[in-house]
Amino acid sequence: MLMSDLYNHFLQERVLANHKLIVLRFCEQMARIAPEASLRMRGGTEKYYSVPVYKVKRDIVAISPTKAGITFSFTAGGKFEDPFEILTGSGKRSRTVRVSSIDEYPNIAMAHFIKQAVAFDLA
Repeated sequence: MLMSDLYNHFLQERVLANHKLIVLRFCEQMARIAPEASLRMRGGTEKYYSVPVYKVKRDIVAISPTKAGITFSFTAGGKFEDPFEILTGSGKRSRTVRVSSIDEYPNIAMAHFIKQAVAFDLA
């Protein structure tokens, strides 16, 4: 299957209808802010389905659907400045943002995090 087919299958089969616009908004933002990042599918076993990730040199963010919303996991998020105080997690590296509805999508914060993700990956 081509990448676009895998992504479309993920969007149709794994993302709840009321959360699809969240994923699409993020992907549009990635294309605008970080055109050097490429979309690919990561993982996928009998037990776990694959998820889309954006990569520059390495994976910088993964998109994971849940029943409650969409979780964006920034690989270098532990190093991010977060003036919005919306990143969650306590590990050394990754931090996440969960978005439950398109009305709550944090455009400015996500743009800030995308720029930092690319910068840390290229450093």
